[in-house]
Amino acid sequence: MSLADVLRSEVGHVVATLKACGRQHALVVESETGGVQTLRGIFSASQIARQMGIPLQTTEVVRTFAEIEAAIAG
Repeated sequence: MSLADVLRSEVGHVVATLKACGRQHALVVESETGGVQTLRGIFSASQIARQMGIPLQTTEVVRTFAEIEAAIAG
């Protein structure tokens, strides 16, 4: 996620993005001139849920054969 987008977002937007991507975590990066990206933060679905006092479940989406193999073996 870009820092510029996060600054204009609400918590619900972050949660919706995590759910849509099927991820528990999302990195926040700031792009600088020359294409350099700097890590500015990380969102965690479980941390958001704890702080808001709500249940929050995202479904992990496998994206590579290695992830599929790990899911089957797991």
